[in-house]
Amino acid sequence: MEILPEKHSRINNRINLFEEIFLTLKSGYSNENLYYASSLFHHYLGSLRYVQQYRAAYGGRTDDEGLVDVTIHYMKENLEKRLTLQELTAQSGYSASHFSMLFKRKTGHSVLEYFNLMKIQEACFLLDSTDMKVNQICYKVGIDDAYYFSRLFNKIMGMSPYAYRKAKKG
Repeated sequence: MEILPEKHSRINNRINLFEEIFLTLKSGYSNENLYYASSLFHHYLGSLRYVQQYRAAYGGRTDDEGLVDVTIHYMKENLEKRLTLQELTAQSGYSASHFSMLFKRKTGHSVLEYFNLMKIQEACFLLDSTDMKVNQICYKVGIDDAYYFSRLFNKIMGMSPYAYRKAKKG
């Protein structure tokens, strides 16, 4: 059986399950944490083994929620670009204001604020995992102005990109 990606693949659900398992175990190896992680892992493995059934159980979501997920996926695929609200809402068939309301209801953030959060998350990953210079990273995440990038990074992370890179993690 060949498994192809599709609109209802629910990959974000699997990623969230895996992260929850990881974070549970990271907080300690008590019996309760191990039981909980084991239960989650069982569900995670089931979602991989029974892919068609897992995808078919998608039914509880509205098309509006699916549109938000499609937009978030599009953002992930285009982090290096400067996208406008009009470009991000074009495929939804809704006005920018209506789609923005749907997006905020689902994510808690405006469309462009969420896109900026994704860009800073990617910048953090690049700061942690590469030796790229900050001005290279800002271009890599689609921000042409290094000064604006530093201000945005500081606003979201509470420190400059340089301080973030030097800070001990874990």
